[in-house]
Amino acid sequence: MIAVKRSAAVPASLVAQQSLDQTQQARDYYKGWLAGKPAFVEFTRYKDYDVQQALRKDFSWKCAYCEKQLEKGSFEVEHYRPKGGVAGCDHPGYWWLALTWTNLLPTCAACNKGLHQHIVTVTTTFAEVEAMQSTKPTQLHGKATQFPVGAARLVAEVDDHELEQPLLIDPTRTDPEPHLRWRHDGFLSVVEAADGPGGPSVLGAETIRCVALNRLDLAENRTQILDRLRTQRIQIMEALEKDAVPGADAADIARAVEFARVRIEDMKASGLPNQPFAGMVRAYVQALTAELDQWVADSVF
Repeated sequence: MIAVKRSAAVPASLVAQQSLDQTQQARDYYKGWLAGKPAFVEFTRYKDYDVQQALRKDFSWKCAYCEKQLEKGSFEVEHYRPKGGVAGCDHPGYWWLALTWTNLLPTCAACNKGLHQHIVTVTTTFAEVEAMQSTKPTQLHGKATQFPVGAARLVAEVDDHELEQPLLIDPTRTDPEPHLRWRHDGFLSVVEAADGPGGPSVLGAETIRCVALNRLDLAENRTQILDRLRTQRIQIMEALEKDAVPGADAADIARAVEFARVRIEDMKASGLPNQPFAGMVRAYVQALTAELDQWVADSVF
């Protein structure tokens, strides 16, 4: 998950007369709303082609939450604030934001829906993964209509993002990096809530839980890239240890360190916005850079 700048231009479909009409129909439908009343289901324009294309462009064809590449047919337009109800409470849903550009995100089905999925942790072993793969998951994980908040929920037709203190990160409004800690020391690529002055980030923890960022298949996909990064790290550090030895010429040592830095810099290409799991890659490269800096500081030649 990485920060993304949303285009200011609103897709034409969202401001067309048909969209205005659908919102008015919903407004009429929800007058006198009572808990248990079915959700209004006539919203359609948020799925129009120009909306999808704008989201694809902004997010480089990746899921806004997990950064998985969105192949053709796997793309879903997600309502950040759910339009037809909210899990765990009597709320009609944020229907008045159903056709609002800033409430739409591109996602994969596994983040967007409540699906049966296995969840892993940093301590999950290879044997445990094999056991999971041979067992049908029984627990539902994924966003569906979840929308955790830290204050009173917005009511129609308020659109003040910060007012209800949302705990699910919208990467177009909140930089996820300070809230997420990528673990590279386990068998799988796992993400945890980052530590802060008051303890683990609540936004990080709720986002990870809400959209199932540690589901097994996703962690396995991330690990494929993580393993390549781990291999590159080993190669870089082994070459450095070989060339920058006590007694070596100072110029040779400097060249070896500089070559290591160049190779680490090259690794940053895998963390560009259009690359899958860029957030994980950036965290790994940042940690490797710090490791090299510490190696240089600790070395006596």
